Amino acid sequence: MNLFAVTLGVLAICALLVIAAIAALFLGLRRMWRRTRPDQRFLRILIIALGLGAIALPYVAVKIGERNSVLARVPEPLEVAEIEYRLEESWGVGFMPGDNETGFVVYRLTDDSADWARKQGSQLGNMLEGAKGAWRETPVDDRSDETAIGQWHHYDRDPDMMAVERPKRHPATIFEYLEKYGFTISIEQGRDDEANQSIQSSGSFYFGEGGSVTIIDPGRGKVYFAYAG
Repeated sequence: MNLFAVTLGVLAICALLVIAAIAALFLGLRRMWRRTRPDQRFLRILIIALGLGAIALPYVAVKIGERNSVLARVPEPLEVAEIEYRLEESWGVGFMPGDNETGFVVYRLTDDSADWARKQGSQLGNMLEGAKGAWRETPVDDRSDETAIGQWHHYDRDPDMMAVERPKRHPATIFEYLEKYGFTISIEQGRDDEANQSIQSSGSFYFGEGGSVTIIDPGRGKVYFAYAG
């Protein structure tokens, strides 16, 4: 039995359980409604509210879970004031291995958290969540080794692409990172420039893992998260 079949089976069981629970709730509310009198307006309003809440609950739960998942990308002890910008797209089923996903998120830190990050100076990388030495200072050291070149300049291994599209040496950009597998997203104008300034100049920190990179810019009080896979 392959992973695809197992995943579909688990999702189908979860969906059936949710449907059964909602159906049982509505049957209970129907019985309650039938037992009320027309003059019991408050009780009937309460029953209607419970029914509407049951309909909205799955959607609200999904949105809360999604937001918490997005916020969890920001390393502790930094605190987020708001998600300033978010664009994430997927190609495929959306939850299966082999699907392609590309995303870019901009977080604005709270004033206290941004001030704390600035006060850490060059030691900020050691204060953030993650293994010691995992966070690197900007500008991005994109010529240090093959891993860094593959992460930030994947086209450098393709002479045809380099000859047509890019000069021999060029600074790392967020767009090139997102374009790693050819699944490009249209970031709002100016957002990419801001992220590029963070990774091309000193004062920020970045951490790349798997198909994602997190950039902390204390000066702007922002966190940038990008992934392509």
